[in-house]
Amino acid sequence: MNSLFPMDDVPWAFEARGSAWVESPLQFLAAVEAYASGDLSTHGIVMLRQDAPGLSAIHAELRRLHPAVQPAALARRPARPRSDDYTWVLGDPFSGRVQRALLKAARCRLVLVDDGVSLWHLLRLLSDPSPRALVRARVRRTLPRIALGRSTARVLRTAAAEGRLTVFTMLPLPEDLLSAAEASGIRVVRHDFPLLRSLPEEKLPDEERIVLGTALVNDGLLRMPAYLSWVGDQTARGTIAYYPHRREDPRVLARLAEDGRVRLVKPGLPVELALRGLGSGHEIRSLPSTALVALRRLVRGASVGAQEVADGWWTRSAPRRLRSDVALTASVVNEGERAGGV
Repeated sequence: MNSLFPMDDVPWAFEARGSAWVESPLQFLAAVEAYASGDLSTHGIVMLRQDAPGLSAIHAELRRLHPAVQPAALARRPARPRSDDYTWVLGDPFSGRVQRALLKAARCRLVLVDDGVSLWHLLRLLSDPSPRALVRARVRRTLPRIALGRSTARVLRTAAAEGRLTVFTMLPLPEDLLSAAEASGIRVVRHDFPLLRSLPEEKLPDEERIVLGTALVNDGLLRMPAYLSWVGDQTARGTIAYYPHRREDPRVLARLAEDGRVRLVKPGLPVELALRGLGSGHEIRSLPSTALVALRRLVRGASVGAQEVADGWWTRSAPRRLRSDVALTASVVNEGERAGGV
């Protein structure tokens, strides 16, 4: 039975008592785990942003491996809840589409799932004693954007105060941030991908060393020569399998395609799904990323390490808060590696 409904707008009848709106692979996987936990919501359809590449393929693979995964539909924008008796799972409250929908939504239960380390930034803003606009750390702060972010912050702060806001995350939270979030009324639920860990293993790469790509160069935040030099260092012990980021800089990929020591893996499933069964014979390396944090929880004995980013690698466009969060991510990954566990 086909569980993907290709349509511009999902009819209200499909939404039942809940839905999830996802715009990236990590958001999708986190939403599936949230439903599987049974603690947040067991009813609803997963709505996939139709112009986000790869989400339909991920859904098809999840349904192949685990037929009980929720059905999904393609949609241009979130369908806002119309009833208080509803659970709405969201991946990116900094998204303009999500913020505009939140302002018109019913006072329902809200579940926020992982979309990278921006979750730390989100919790800082929501738990700050002074109301702060929900604006990404590295976007241009225009007056309309700030106004929308302030209104969205009021909606989420009200939901937290009324006990309607849950954060469902695999990320570790600094103790002070966790305490501040809970004091503001936010319920924090941690997970370690139990559904993904239960799925049957797939064919794994032949190479022992695996490098995950990054979008930092493409975003103008990291100097390309420094990054390419680091990737070259990873080939000192032989061929590596390179898994490009979905927003990898094409110039980086063109240079790596010329290197016979690098096997570029064709873009497809997210690494959290493709590499979840790696064992003790494999090593995964990357610049700090939430993918590494997730893989620490998913691999079966593989070495997972993050390369700390030197100050000289950053461009002037990289904000201080981003640099700090990247350093924190590296610490989380590497401390877990040294401890030999999650």
